[in-house]
Amino acid sequence: MRKKEALFFVLILIGLLLISDTHLGHSFGDRIFRAVGIPPWTNTEYDSGLHISVIVGLLVLTAGYIGAVKFYQFRFPKIRIRIILVCIAFVFLFPIVTEKAMILLYYNSGSVSSVAFSEKNSQCSYRSEEGKVKADCTVTLINYGKEKAVNVRPYLKRGTAKIKFDPVTITLPPHQKVGVGTVFNGMLLDGTNISGWSSDIGMEIEVDDLTKR
Repeated sequence: MRKKEALFFVLILIGLLLISDTHLGHSFGDRIFRAVGIPPWTNTEYDSGLHISVIVGLLVLTAGYIGAVKFYQFRFPKIRIRIILVCIAFVFLFPIVTEKAMILLYYNSGSVSSVAFSEKNSQCSYRSEEGKVKADCTVTLINYGKEKAVNVRPYLKRGTAKIKFDPVTITLPPHQKVGVGTVFNGMLLDGTNISGWSSDIGMEIEVDDLTKR
């Protein structure tokens, strides 16, 4: 019986992990699904459509919640509200925990792996003229380790136009998250003149000729 009761709390934990976002604005459930070879979205090209990992997470969380309440409500009348409060606290604190964990992991590192781009609060407005593109961007970067400077350039995750931006060097303080406003210049590889704004951007990061997205 005790093992069965404990299983419900394990289900709650699994459900919370699947629906929670990391400090980079990514779904932790998406990472778990991709690690085992399962697409987390029905539209795999643009990560859109039905969010499978979150749907599964909510179902697992609901099953764990119902089971835990069923077995504990007579002994602990406030079990419902306590589980709900714990779930809210978990989702709120999870990004903070993942950020601190990465800083500890890469604390003494100085490589491309020790720098990450956060989609949260990152955005670009862009416009082109005669094939030349100018983008005014706010970029959020996290330096987990001791890397002093990185070369970065944005790319649009969605859109029909292909743009190649020139890299910009950004100096980073160690072990901190920073928001940087900068201008990127680039070339329109195909398509007509464009203009717009997007928060759906990615970032290419380069350190010592090693690049990651």
